[in-house]
Amino acid sequence: MQERLAVGQHRSLPVSWVPLVFAGPVLRSTLFWVAEQAGVDPYGAGRALGIADRSLWSVTVYAFCGAIVALVLLRALKQRGWTLRALGWRAPESAQAYGAALVGVALVIVLWLPVAALAAVTGIPMFWQERLAFVGPSAAWEFAVAALVGVVIVPLVEEPLFRGFVLRALAERWQWQLAILGQAALFGLYHLFVGPGMMLYTFLWAIVPGLIAWRWRSLWPCLLFHALNNVWADLLVPVLFG
Repeated sequence: MQERLAVGQHRSLPVSWVPLVFAGPVLRSTLFWVAEQAGVDPYGAGRALGIADRSLWSVTVYAFCGAIVALVLLRALKQRGWTLRALGWRAPESAQAYGAALVGVALVIVLWLPVAALAAVTGIPMFWQERLAFVGPSAAWEFAVAALVGVVIVPLVEEPLFRGFVLRALAERWQWQLAILGQAALFGLYHLFVGPGMMLYTFLWAIVPGLIAWRWRSLWPCLLFHALNNVWADLLVPVLFG
């Protein structure tokens, strides 16, 4: 395993841009705050669209804000000479990468149990608002939205930002082990708006796609890992435990 990620002509990714990956959740929070200050229920638009679950509507708004941020950042990097392929948009050289993604999904599903137990013992809530799952779809339309947002849009936003950009930017400056932990720590902080327990869980969670991205230099297995994880978290957990 090489000590640094290889990139075309050894160009350095602008590490000063790393805080920009947080613009998605910040933009979502700002939109909700502005609506509240204007005396408008920020969840009213969701109900008008048939999304009664507040968490699902919040994630939906975040996902589209995050998509805008990811597109702007990728375009800016492209203008600086970075191709999508150099940022990980290429098939892995080995099919083992997809096997690692499947194993990783099973690992992080099991990981939830000790983290939730630790949160219960210490009194730290997993979510700021008490609930059993990340989102709580109940109607068929809500499940369709949860599938589109959680299984498609969110992985396409978060994997290029964290495993495509942040990991590579850190790996150009740090040892690869620290780069993986660094991007995981930032990913945990990225989920501050969800809850303190989720921050710890997502920090540990993000180590898995970080290792996969480092080992196979590809986002594709990371996208598979993230999508399958969200099938479990956003679609199956609400049905099985809701």
